[in-house]
Amino acid sequence: MKPSPSPWSFIPTLYFPCGMMGVLGIWQIMGLFKVLGYSNTAVSLVGGLGFVGAFRFLYAPWLDGIASKRSLALVTQGLAVVLYGVIGAIIGLRPPPAVFLWILLPVLLLLAFVAAANETAIDGFYIRALDEKLQAQFIGVKTAGYRVGSLFVSLVVGWIGARIAAHYGAVVADSPDKTGFYISNAMIFGSMAVLAAFFLFFNWRQAPALANDLPVRHSGFALGEMLKDYFSQKSIGLICALIVFYRFGEGFLSGMMGPFSLDPVSKGGMGLPISSGPLMGAIGGMPMMIIGGILGGFLIKRFGLRRTFIPLALSMSLPNLGSVFLAIFQPTAHFLLFGEQIFTWLLLASILENLTYGMSFSAIAYYITVMASESGRNKTSILAVSTALQSVSFYLPMMLSGPLHSLVGYTGVFLASVLGGLPAVFLIPHLPMPRSECGEASGEHAVSPDGSPDVVAS
Repeated sequence: MKPSPSPWSFIPTLYFPCGMMGVLGIWQIMGLFKVLGYSNTAVSLVGGLGFVGAFRFLYAPWLDGIASKRSLALVTQGLAVVLYGVIGAIIGLRPPPAVFLWILLPVLLLLAFVAAANETAIDGFYIRALDEKLQAQFIGVKTAGYRVGSLFVSLVVGWIGARIAAHYGAVVADSPDKTGFYISNAMIFGSMAVLAAFFLFFNWRQAPALANDLPVRHSGFALGEMLKDYFSQKSIGLICALIVFYRFGEGFLSGMMGPFSLDPVSKGGMGLPISSGPLMGAIGGMPMMIIGGILGGFLIKRFGLRRTFIPLALSMSLPNLGSVFLAIFQPTAHFLLFGEQIFTWLLLASILENLTYGMSFSAIAYYITVMASESGRNKTSILAVSTALQSVSFYLPMMLSGPLHSLVGYTGVFLASVLGGLPAVFLIPHLPMPRSECGEASGEHAVSPDGSPDVVAS
């Protein structure tokens, strides 16, 4: 019998291209429309495509029943390859500005659906391929794979694209000749199609076929059956409240941290030079989040979720006090790195916040993942509902952070980011815990609630 491959050989490579899809399909295109001179209304229209993923639980039951999660993951990765190529070709052909958005928007909508379907599939594959102990161990690796994919596109690919555009004379958004923006983005999507094709081939060879990875057949209305299963979970009201509050405060911080960094001191900000932003992010942003995610997964595996959940939940909110300190005192101490001003206290606050956010996110991600894996046959769809609820509870305060800033300033917004997530801490002692935390599951080959043995890759 052929031994199962190590999760290290397929978990990162499944989530890396998934992280690429989100940035390419929304943020890269939003940036393109902005530099091409489109209105903020048009730019925000593209940003609204993110809700296709936030509400993927509406179509997750249908996805759950059409194929195995491995097959669905590979098919959606293949569709992404095709759509990248189509988008690159459309950009390269340079349709008239009056119709460019409307030609591209249907393709972007399809890409948003494919990206959401891909994440749904690989999440379902993840909870079938790994037992609960390995899920705890690899939750940080899973999150890191997604974030490295996002970081690769937003920093590396974005920087290369800017250099290509500059070569053709397009340096700033109001450059009279936009040719460089079209050429660079056409090349970006073409090259990303080739890279995504490589990951597709690798995952086809490496991701194992699982005995328990079968389509979930529904006898009646799939969405209704899934929602019934979801709301039949023990203490589901408490679970939903936890998901809503856990990242609620972080949404306020994420919405206003960028404007706060760039606003001049006279307007309550830090006055960070625009050119310093990418370097600050490269040091204190996503890399710290990735390290924190891996560290959080290690702590959960080493000490168990029951003992680490409250400390990790607190690490989502309390480190935001660093932003409150910055808003009150606006310290401008800085040093030079590669010729750019790096604000010392802003960097330290960013490192602390992103590191602890990564650690804390591992806890909630593991909790909703393992609870879904113990919830019966609709595992993938149940996880999709929790993930959607988590996304909405994050983006809602982000959208409200601007109006709140106009009322209470940056200090008030950042105080809200500290207080907004604290209710989750008081809910944790009353939550149902995974069976493995209660001593009801042991050994490497657990049995899922539907009676089928889980296949463990090791």
